[in-house]
Amino acid sequence: MSSKAVVWSKRIAAWLSGNESAAAFCRSRGLSYSQFVYWQRRSAAAQRALVPVVVDAECATASGDRAVELALSSGTRVRLTLPLAEIAALVRSLC
Repeated sequence: MSSKAVVWSKRIAAWLSGNESAAAFCRSRGLSYSQFVYWQRRSAAAQRALVPVVVDAECATASGDRAVELALSSGTRVRLTLPLAEIAALVRSLC
């Protein structure tokens, strides 16, 4: 990670831990709002990453569907029981 990315990552983390709007945060610190938005989007894009999905044969239901459990970073778990083709289409649409 570049030194600029590290600096902006820390600034964005500081903003997230507070309760100011992004514009107010930038104004109070003499930061460029457009630069803030750029680095915020870049940071968000970097956090979105694909992870491998493994379909376990033991997850098959009587109808041949697969049960897939998604663990979100918030701790929430979502369990889907759909035909494998629909799960693949859902994953593609999320990407």
